[in-house]
Amino acid sequence: MEHGSAFDRLADASSPSDIFNRQYGTELARWESEFLQKFSERQHGQKFLYRGFVRHSRDTSLILLTPSPWLLEGEFVFFERDQTIPDDGAYIEVIGKRIAVPSMLQQSKTVLRAITAESYQVLSIDYASQIAPPLSLKELSKILFENVGMAEASKRVFARLFVSSPPFQEAIGGLTTGIQAIASKTDIRRFLSFIRRVLPPTMRTKTISVQDVRGIKIQTPRMFRVDIGPLSKTRLETLCMERKDPSGFKEVSAGALTDTETAALPDVPLALTSEDFWIETRNPKELQLPILKSAITYQLLTPVVSQRSIDSSTKHVLSRLETLQESFGLGDTALARGNVLDADALGRPMSTLKIARSTARAAWNDKISTSEIKQAWDRILEPALKEFMELSEIKRTSEADWGKESRIHQFNTKVLKAIRLLDTGKRGSLGPTLDEIAQEAGVERYIAAETLARMKDGGVLYEPRPGHYRLV
Repeated sequence: MEHGSAFDRLADASSPSDIFNRQYGTELARWESEFLQKFSERQHGQKFLYRGFVRHSRDTSLILLTPSPWLLEGEFVFFERDQTIPDDGAYIEVIGKRIAVPSMLQQSKTVLRAITAESYQVLSIDYASQIAPPLSLKELSKILFENVGMAEASKRVFARLFVSSPPFQEAIGGLTTGIQAIASKTDIRRFLSFIRRVLPPTMRTKTISVQDVRGIKIQTPRMFRVDIGPLSKTRLETLCMERKDPSGFKEVSAGALTDTETAALPDVPLALTSEDFWIETRNPKELQLPILKSAITYQLLTPVVSQRSIDSSTKHVLSRLETLQESFGLGDTALARGNVLDADALGRPMSTLKIARSTARAAWNDKISTSEIKQAWDRILEPALKEFMELSEIKRTSEADWGKESRIHQFNTKVLKAIRLLDTGKRGSLGPTLDEIAQEAGVERYIAAETLARMKDGGVLYEPRPGHYRLV
């Protein structure tokens, strides 16, 4: 295929596979296949050695040992009552013989084969050095958004939802991104539906499922999920302000269609405009497997950052927040908890750290420097905030001037911004010319002409003299 790494071809198969019940073979990421090869060894006689990840069951004497933390298939291991069971999710090595589980024989006359835990040890594992990097952020963005017309910066933000960000301190990991747009809500909903359907069902569910593995109930781990769509204010406040997930997941990435009540809450508010946003229909399920393989691989890396770097970059972010407040003439409430600039330590500074850690994951880097956190602010969050506030102001003033039914999503926002800037409102003025508007907007003359014609037909501007334009 076109997409994928030469070292770890995560995109070597196309399939709508769910996360915990994939079949072996091409549906596994390469690192999972390597773990599978090391999963079992015959020792001597009837003894076997297994290396895998612990999944607790409802039977306190049994664990499921899996070759990957993202699978619910493997070998059961039986523990006597006086033995200590390892923690759920631990990577262990266990030696023992095959037996029929006594409790199953006694209770239901069912024969369930398992390995006796004659001895075991917890193993440490350095994922970063042993696993080839997954798709890069650029590759991930390309495979996701080949048929989506959107600014590249916005594509990279949405690609980061799948990379996610690991937990920090007591806060959950993940990212939240919201769309405030002068665009058709139908198009935005199509876009969010496409993003949601790329994910397998288990990764987008809000609840923990219990699966039946050869008659034993195993709970799927609370690791990572993605929440996409028009999210309620309460849910967004919990994720963005309280920094926790009621369902208990470690990482939750959210992509929301926001409204006036929720627009300021996401970590990275995006402003999508009608002239550079569109989506072609395609079957997102075709992308499930390659995206899934990358998403679960990113989870294995937790980039670390020093407190000194956090303190230094937080000062930088707070300084820039105050500059934004002054440049947009915002009141002090803009810096309050949950508002657009949110200067609380878990507000925009925390948002910046999340973006930096997600970016580091995407580059398969296990450490983050002060400069990288500052770059996350300077190159991603601050430009997004600026565009968001500018577009929100255009939308607010346009609806106030022409009403909510004026269909401003049909207008090129660059042209709309240009004419608002150039039309002084002075009595007797002829208004700017077509060439002046096109130059200020930075668009081709014909694009400006088409937009101005639509605006004239919509009753939001007039021509006091041919070739000169003024807003109503």
